[in-house]
Amino acid sequence: MKSRFLRLLALPLAFGSAAFAQQTAAVKPLTVIVFGDSITAGNMLPADQHSQVWVNIVETQSQGKLQLVNEGKGGRPTDSVAEFTAMLARHPRADGLVLALGMNDSRDITDGCVPGAVKHLRAMVELARKAYGKIPILIVGPSNICKDALGPSKPIANQRDAKLRELGDAFAILAAQTGCDFVSLYGVVPATSLSKDGVHPDVAGNEAIAQVMLPKLLSVIK
Repeated sequence: MKSRFLRLLALPLAFGSAAFAQQTAAVKPLTVIVFGDSITAGNMLPADQHSQVWVNIVETQSQGKLQLVNEGKGGRPTDSVAEFTAMLARHPRADGLVLALGMNDSRDITDGCVPGAVKHLRAMVELARKAYGKIPILIVGPSNICKDALGPSKPIANQRDAKLRELGDAFAILAAQTGCDFVSLYGVVPATSLSKDGVHPDVAGNEAIAQVMLPKLLSVIK
């Protein structure tokens, strides 16, 4: 009788353990790879603030829903398909992908800038589909600059700003054509957050980017 009583007592504990295991599995974070440039990498932030790059802020504020893999690299243009291919080999599995490029392309103010960038991103989308299947892909329109604070590219500040807007418009069209999602960061970063070099946001600027990217990613990556 005592043995039977102990077995009955153990049943709720067993069911409780199973429910807990299912709940734990259900909240396992989704892995999102962010392939971008120095704004993604955060390598222009001071060392003691590097952890506050927008990628980390989004992951933290997702409250365990998202795990972001930061594949940012300073100076990276869209013409980095070979690097993208190598990245796919490093990460054979992903639940979502973010392509956040274009800022470095904007220094090319010729007519070939935008068509070339679109061609490269299209190639990346096709490669990602082959590697991961039909996972959600978010294409990001590049953020704005502060023309007065630019360094070497200040003489072409107006043209560069125009290219950023053109790139964003073209990326939005590409996203619609390829079944991807799109979000624009143009105008998101306050000018006061770009005082260092006109391009790279400070912590407040990264927080502003995160405020846009977090809800977008949560709606896209499911």
